[in-house]
Parts: sequence; structure tokens; C-alpha cells
Amino acid sequence: MRFSMRPIAWLSLSSTLLVHALPARAQQSTGGSERVTLQSRVARAESAGTREASGVDRRFEADVLRSRLRDGDFHPGDRITLWVNGEPTLSNTFTVRAENVLVIPTLREISLRGVLRSELRDVLLREIRRFIKDPEIQVTTLVNIAVLGAVGRPGFYAVPPDAPITDVLMTAGGPAGNADFGRSRVIRGGADFADAGNVRRFLEANRTLDEIGVQSGDQIVIGERTHRWQNVSAVLGAASLLATTIVLVRHR
Repeated sequence: MRFSMRPIAWLSLSSTLLVHALPARAQQSTGGSERVTLQSRVARAESAGTREASGVDRRFEADVLRSRLRDGDFHPGDRITLWVNGEPTLSNTFTVRAENVLVIPTLREISLRGVLRSELRDVLLREIRRFIKDPEIQVTTLVNIAVLGAVGRPGFYAVPPDAPITDVLMTAGGPAGNADFGRSRVIRGGADFADAGNVRRFLEANRTLDEIGVQSGDQIVIGERTHRWQNVSAVLGAASLLATTIVLVRHR
């Protein structure tokens, strides 16, 4: 059965999509408090998942949060922009490599496995302090994802991980006229990471990429609405091709 958004949900989503994507914000050192917050959210999601009608959604949320606590927020393909006052060699945009390793000139390789985004600044400060006394730094991160399907400008985008999913859609030109959110999904490694039902709820709640669990390399695919006349045209085209093939075979 195809999903049809409630009028109120459509109005809320349409209003939200008018807001353009915000720039990435410099990250602060709140790693410890964020871990406590995430652990509390896991407990609440697991508890709600056993008794609420939306239990499947809450279990999905709990799985995403547990993954972040275990593996961290960084994955190959993430881009980290580092600025160190008075140090042009260290001030650049670096890409997280395989095995979640970050390589910065003059510093030893830094493993980001298990590191939350809010902890990154402290991790980098610890390494930089080995060479520079009281460094002044700023750090921002971006994830590289594909936004495909029924959007104005399908393609690959580097976006802030704290960006709401509707802002990401606006960055890709917004939903096209034939967009069908009930057929949308998030794909990772060729398989569905989030199905149409979950994506619909992400859009209604305007979840951020981090809350959804989107990683570099993922594809957000906005479904396309198929009109009845298009189905008829496809059937007629297939029938015509079959008839032509039969005629050619008989005349050989």
C-alpha cells in the first residue's frame, strides 16, 4: 500500500524545505557530556521500542546511537577542515582515510575510531600540543554523500553532519515536481540502510544526518512518482517491441 502524507505533515515539510542549508559550525569540546546524552537516548529509545506503536523507529534510533558510541562519528571520505593560528602547514582540509585514520603533516597518524564529532577538537589539540604550546585551533567537518532521484540537482555534496535532511534536499535543488517521499530511501553499499517508512519519518521530524546515521558514501534517493499514463506507455512500448521482434524472426 502506497503511503500518502497527511495534509498537516505535508504543510510542515513544505514550510521547512524553504529554509536553505546552514554552514557548518565550529565544533566545541563537549564530548563527555554528549556521550552521557547519547547513552540516555539509547536507554529511552530501547524502552519506548518495547511499548510504543512506533517501536520499529525507536529501535532504529537505538541502533544508530549504539553504533555512534561504539565506532564514533568518523568514516572514510569525511572531510575535516583544521585551522591552527600561525601554522599554514596544519591549516587545511584533510580527508579521513581507510580504517578511519587522519593524516596531517608533521603529526603522527591519528585514529578516529570511536571518536565523536564533539571530541575531535580535544583529540587534535592533544596531538598538536606535542609540537606547539597553547595552540589556537578551529575544526569543522563535512560528510560526502550523494543526493539522487527526484531533486533539482542530483549529484554529490559535502554537507555538515548536523544539517537537517530537508536542508540537504534544498542544497540539491529541492524536491522535483514528481518527488514521492513515500518511495525514498537511504542506500549504503548497494543495500537499503533506511527504507521508505523511515525516510518519511526522518522528513516529518526533520532529523539531522547525524541523527539518521548517514555516513560519507551514502546515497539519499528521493523516489519518483509514476503516473498511470507512464505505465500504459511502458506496456505499449514493450508490446510494440515484442511484435517487431516476432515479425523479424518470421521473415528470416
